[in-house]
Amino acid sequence: MSHTGSLGYGSRYPTRSRRGPPSPARDADAPDIVRKVATATVLGGLVFNAILCFVNTRIMGTADRHVIMAELVIVGCTVLAAMTRKSALYVIFGLFVSYMVFLFMLRGGQVNPKAVRDILIPLAFYFLAMRIADARLADRLVLASGLIVVGFGLFEYLFLPVFLEYFNVIGYYLARGTVTLDQVFGQTKGLFISGQRPEARTILPFLGQHRVSSVFLEPVSMGNFGAIIYAWALFRGREFRLRWVIFLLAFTVIALADARFGLYTCILITLLYPFYSFIPRLVWVVMPFFLLAALAIYGITSVSEGGPNDVAGRFAVTAHILTQLDLGVVLGWETTDAFTADSGISYSLTAFGIFGFVALWSLFVYAPMADARGWRFHSMMIIYLLLLMLISDSFYSIKTGALMWFLVGTASAYRRADAPRSGQSRAATPLSA
Repeated sequence: MSHTGSLGYGSRYPTRSRRGPPSPARDADAPDIVRKVATATVLGGLVFNAILCFVNTRIMGTADRHVIMAELVIVGCTVLAAMTRKSALYVIFGLFVSYMVFLFMLRGGQVNPKAVRDILIPLAFYFLAMRIADARLADRLVLASGLIVVGFGLFEYLFLPVFLEYFNVIGYYLARGTVTLDQVFGQTKGLFISGQRPEARTILPFLGQHRVSSVFLEPVSMGNFGAIIYAWALFRGREFRLRWVIFLLAFTVIALADARFGLYTCILITLLYPFYSFIPRLVWVVMPFFLLAALAIYGITSVSEGGPNDVAGRFAVTAHILTQLDLGVVLGWETTDAFTADSGISYSLTAFGIFGFVALWSLFVYAPMADARGWRFHSMMIIYLLLLMLISDSFYSIKTGALMWFLVGTASAYRRADAPRSGQSRAATPLSA
């Protein structure tokens, strides 16, 4: 593999020597089994729902407990592989669990294990990647994931009747209890509810109204995945020889799913790419709260409870949901039955309370970097999460979360051969408040 100057385009950092391969700052004692576990769990998180869908369609009935068991196995193996003598993982998880137990007590003993699971997934895959710290392994996982998603997606698009004989998506979600017969108008076989766009496509209209879901079984995660692998290829730049293949795979994924969010995110992170090194972290820390304030004002002044199925309409839905949350829910000591899946920021407030959300978001933004260039990918994922939390809570899903958090951890830990040590690397990142 060729090793040229940067982990991303337009870098203002020195060019690395060609005399040898990079020297990642990884755990020298990590056995090879750890890398194999990383490959198995990242790809497992990607495809296990499709496997369970096949089982439900052709072999035996499945239920939500099978999904929970599969996630427990994947996340449990990831945690075990991520464990080292370093205390950061145990301290962060211990503090988080203690805080959640406190919230559960304030809520009258109502326990929400999903909230704990939602944070355990990022911690597990982030710290596993930090232990391995191998950008080339991440490259291979991105390439393998992209090929799997596009290959499976083309099968769905080109041979839909055959696809449904083996992967009855609606039947799988009915078996899980995720949707009801009323929601699917009595239909027991077919694609997910959003698998057909009622209006004309935005991206490549000649492809028709079918929104491909691939191994994710629903098109929202398909678009999220496209944005994630695009960001990784943009970040890696010339050090990743197959980056143009990843760009092609990313745009194929986005086009097949007619994923407007994925397309807009790719455009925005590209336009902002030259400025990531100059934006202070404090700006990113407070950004969700500027968005909260703006959405709250809009929700209070608007009489609409929603809008058309576009970006503006989704923002209106989020604004309406936010204005319906009681103060006790926002502070964390009360629960609500309100539907918040269409608003990631609203779901986060109901799950963790405002104080927990502030702590978790700040922890993410201020994550340390072994190399200054890792901040570029970190910034792209900050933008991705900021945008996504306005329209969906899908960023908590392991389907895309496993790969995303592994890449975030890799970007944070990976050190080039010529990278400055200790304080020099930190000085080049926008740490100042």
